[in-house]
Amino acid sequence: MKTYLLAIVVFICSIQIFYSQEDDGVVSLALPIRNSLAFNQYAINPTFSFVRQQNAALSISNKREWVQFENAPQTYLLSYAGRFKENIGVGVGVFQQNYGVLTTFGGLLNFAYNARLDTDSNLSFGVNIGAYKSGVNDGNVVTNNSDPSLEEIPSNFLVTINPGINYGTGFFDFGVSLNNYFLYNSSASEIIQENPKKGIQGHIMYTGYVESYGFLDESKFSGLIKSEFTKGKTIFSGIAMLTVPMGVWAHVGYNNLYGVSGGLGLNISKQFSIEYSFEKAIGNLSDFGPSHEITLAYKFKNREKYDYSSEDRVSSLFTKKRRKKRPKASNTSKEAQATAQANRELAEQRRAEARLATQERVKARAEARKKLIAANKAKAEERRKFLAENRNKSEAEKEADRLAKLEADRLAKEEADRIAAQNEADRLAQQEADRLAKLEADRLAKEEAD
Repeated sequence: MKTYLLAIVVFICSIQIFYSQEDDGVVSLALPIRNSLAFNQYAINPTFSFVRQQNAALSISNKREWVQFENAPQTYLLSYAGRFKENIGVGVGVFQQNYGVLTTFGGLLNFAYNARLDTDSNLSFGVNIGAYKSGVNDGNVVTNNSDPSLEEIPSNFLVTINPGINYGTGFFDFGVSLNNYFLYNSSASEIIQENPKKGIQGHIMYTGYVESYGFLDESKFSGLIKSEFTKGKTIFSGIAMLTVPMGVWAHVGYNNLYGVSGGLGLNISKQFSIEYSFEKAIGNLSDFGPSHEITLAYKFKNREKYDYSSEDRVSSLFTKKRRKKRPKASNTSKEAQATAQANRELAEQRRAEARLATQERVKARAEARKKLIAANKAKAEERRKFLAENRNKSEAEKEADRLAKLEADRLAKEEADRIAAQNEADRLAQQEADRLAKLEADRLAKEEAD
């Protein structure tokens, strides 16, 4: 039984969020924040403590994974994150993760800075720095005999640095983060080189608002698609969340490793919120059962008016609506009652006068608009006539030009024919003169010969 339990624990640790480095007890940092965009988004990308954030929030979360399995993995996270200044976001968290006999406890610091390039163009830089201790929790080991395999797993204190970048437009965000690229084991005074969780993560996020009527009017929609590329493995996932102004939100998601998810959130008051998420494993992990996550959060009031991503107008379940107190009527004084009645009649008269004045203004505007339409119509008719006249005039000028050109061509042709005829007559006359001159020369030569 002891060997079977240990084998299952090792299997879980190999596919869960923390991956062991051979047998030295070294694990990589990866908090299971993957099913919602409501809280602790900086664990997804270090710039998300600033990007699309409006308020800072203090939250406490508990995630129980694969509850069908005994000693299932659990994560506890106490976190503060959100906007700090116009261009700065910060986050700090304390977490503990239990996987059977293995426990990891530590903290996470986050810092993000935004460089505003244009009105709807922002470039954000961020970094997560994690420091934590991992090892065997002796309190969770239940065995009658000592287990050498457990005793050989040392405790380690690790430090990791995960940077990220995000470029945001009016509705879209594009970003990249480096996960576990730097992992330092202070217990062994060495940088971990072979790290199976070392990878690059890219994301595309859309944030927009629904223009509708009633319940969904001005609802906020957020969608995130991300891919993480590690050694020999690619994890693809997507999240979609809709927040309605009355203070309720819902989200659905898919992860090709951990399965499908869904959840609901509610603003109990202006400051307090609660969110529940459900995740159903698929594929090889489906036999381990679903996962549950619950988060309680306190949202701090935003006393600053930020230019980037201003605060949404969101209500809550127990929002108190302030009502104006009506003055109590006095039954002890007839004069006061008469005065009140006179005031009511005066107010009614003023309302009637205001309605009449409004009607007169509307009527005057309608009449002015009618006159304007008539004037525009008259101008349009004059313009039409002017264009028609110009078009007829242009056609007449074109016809006159055509006839003048024909007459000029005819005269030119006649002149050319006359010149040709004159040339032909001159040629014939010259030939006849030459012939007569030759005959005269022949005659004179003959006479001379005789």
